[in-house]
Amino acid sequence: MPNVKHRRASAGISLVELMIGIAVGLVVLVGLSSVYVNSVRGGRAATASNQLNQELRALMDIMVNDIRRTGHWSTPALGVENAFMAATTQPVIGGGGSCILYSYDATFAGITPGVPGPEDRFGFRLNNAGVVQAVEPGTLGSTATACANASWEPVTDEISTQVTQLSFDTIGSKCIAFILGIYVPTDPTTYTQWTTAAGNGPACTSTASNAPSPYPDTSTHHFVETRQINVTLAGRSRTDATLPAVTLNEAVLIRANRVITP
Repeated sequence: MPNVKHRRASAGISLVELMIGIAVGLVVLVGLSSVYVNSVRGGRAATASNQLNQELRALMDIMVNDIRRTGHWSTPALGVENAFMAATTQPVIGGGGSCILYSYDATFAGITPGVPGPEDRFGFRLNNAGVVQAVEPGTLGSTATACANASWEPVTDEISTQVTQLSFDTIGSKCIAFILGIYVPTDPTTYTQWTTAAGNGPACTSTASNAPSPYPDTSTHHFVETRQINVTLAGRSRTDATLPAVTLNEAVLIRANRVITP
């Protein structure tokens, strides 16, 4: 009898017990694998989302800070029209609102201060591949020309971010018209003022949104225009199509006013 008990005590696990143990182990392994896969996917999604937001935010900041400098003139002179707000240097929105050209006195470029040149003209646009481009320095002779006449270089890449929208408008720009010698800032009867509610052109023009009719006589009136550029930027991740698109909006108040004299 003692021998029988000894043999039973030293016997291994049965085949059924082994199969049950393997099954339990597989269930645990599958569960752990699922947790790991979901964790990796979540990490990739979070990384792609952060990258998309950071790239669009950085791009918007670059455009806003540069556009705000439009019309900067390092050597202004009393009674002289701002050379960087003339017909060939003032900000122009083209391409159906998807492109902007502008200029400012880029003294950092090592050119003659106060004198507009190709190095003083800049711009941004969105191409058909979803890439935002900037004007290649020194290739734009006039902001009054078509956007296609400049040479462009990429700002965003074709790997991580696809920009789906880049648009500009001038809604909210203001114009005030007055006759010198009669104008009193505190008396609205001595001047005419309006704010645009649509469009992407200048405010001080008879065709602008909300422009008065009859339009102030350009041979007797002075005009001062405060230009506002509204920028809409939208994009999505190229590496994770499941992520929602991101849209940013900024209103840029150009610091230099445009002055038009009779």
